[in-house]
Amino acid sequence: MTDWKTSISSSGEDAVIRGEALQNVMDMDFADAIWLLLKGDKPSEAESELFNTILSSSIDHGVGNPSTVSARTVQSGGNEMNTSVAGGILSLGDAHGGAIEECMKILQSEETAEELVDRYLEAGDNIPGIGHKVYDDKDPRAEKILSKAEELGLAGEKVQKMKEIREVFAEKKVPLVMNVDGAISAVMSDLEWDHRLGKGIFIIARTPGLVAHVHEEMDEPDFRREDGEYVGE
Repeated sequence: MTDWKTSISSSGEDAVIRGEALQNVMDMDFADAIWLLLKGDKPSEAESELFNTILSSSIDHGVGNPSTVSARTVQSGGNEMNTSVAGGILSLGDAHGGAIEECMKILQSEETAEELVDRYLEAGDNIPGIGHKVYDDKDPRAEKILSKAEELGLAGEKVQKMKEIREVFAEKKVPLVMNVDGAISAVMSDLEWDHRLGKGIFIIARTPGLVAHVHEEMDEPDFRREDGEYVGE
C-alpha cells in the first residue's frame, strides 16, 4: 500500500489547505485560493488583483484554437463532459498554452536577452512569448497585463527582460508582438513562481472556457463531420 505524504492539504473535519483551515479558504476569492494552493502562501492585495487579471485573460479565445476544437469534437462524438474537457486539455502543447512554461524558464535563466535570441535564431526555433497568428501590432491581453503590473508596482526585472528579448529579436530579424504568454511569463516570474507551473496556470485559466464550449456543443447534432479532401495517388 502506498503511503502518500503531502504538505498541500488534508481531509476530514479539520481539513486544511497549505495550513489554512478549509473553512477560511472557502471565504477567499477563487483566484486567491488558487494562489495559496499552488504557491503555498496568500497573495498581497496587489498580487491578487494581478493574478485575477492573468487568469481571466486566458479564460477563452474563440472557437478556432486547438483546445476548443478538440473539446467540441470529442463532445460531438457522444462523450461526457469530463471526457470532452479532458480532450481539450490534452491538446495543449508547445504551440498552444505550453509556451508559458518555456518562456518562464528562459526568463528565469542567467542568459541575457541577446544570448537567448542568438541561441534560438541559431537553432531555427521560435522564441516563446513573442509572435501571434492573430495579432500583428499588439496583443491587447498582454498590454492589459503589463499595464496593470506596472500600475501595481509589480513589474520587475523579468518584465524588462521580456521586453528586451522582443527588441533584440526585432533588431536581428523581424518585429513581432509580445503575446499574452510572454506577458504572463514575465509577470509570474517577477512574482517568483516556479516555471514548471506555467502550463498549469494556463490549464486552470482555460478550463472554464472549455466547459462552456462543451456545454454549448451538447445542444448541437452529434458527430460533427468536417469536409476533407483526399490528395493521395
